[in-house]
Amino acid sequence: MDRVLLAVEQIPPGRVAAYGDLARLTGTSPRRVGTIMRLYARDVPYWRVVGAAGDPGGRVLDHFRPHWAAEGIAIKPNGLGCRMADHRADQVALEHAYHKALDALLATTSTPLPAIGRPAVRGLASIGVVTLEQVIEHSEAELLALHGVGPRAVRLLADELARRGWTW
Repeated sequence: MDRVLLAVEQIPPGRVAAYGDLARLTGTSPRRVGTIMRLYARDVPYWRVVGAAGDPGGRVLDHFRPHWAAEGIAIKPNGLGCRMADHRADQVALEHAYHKALDALLATTSTPLPAIGRPAVRGLASIGVVTLEQVIEHSEAELLALHGVGPRAVRLLADELARRGWTW
């Protein structure tokens, strides 16, 4: 959830990103991005996140209009959203900004790994993972492929992530 919201914060004023853009960037699904936006987006520029066609969906366009007007995002002639060709955020620049912000965040936080055993800790360290925040950068399958990291260690990591309200 936090990574999606961090990505939304990186969308420049006057630009939008599709749910799928943010999903690819953060390693989740467009549907999950939509759920996160619906539940937690009050403190981020939610009006910069739209569907693939540039439409916010539902009845939220009225909430978007003042923000779009202030940022110069024009409404399509059909009145349903904006033209993605005109207002989509540069994907390379968005990815760069996201990773820079994520690196800065991770540099200031460091949650220790739970007690997963020395072989698993060594396996994770072999790819530079030494904190719980870094675990999220890799899929469960990637971690299971590491020497010393077994299903028990992955389950313990997943439990700790869930305990903190984080998602893999």
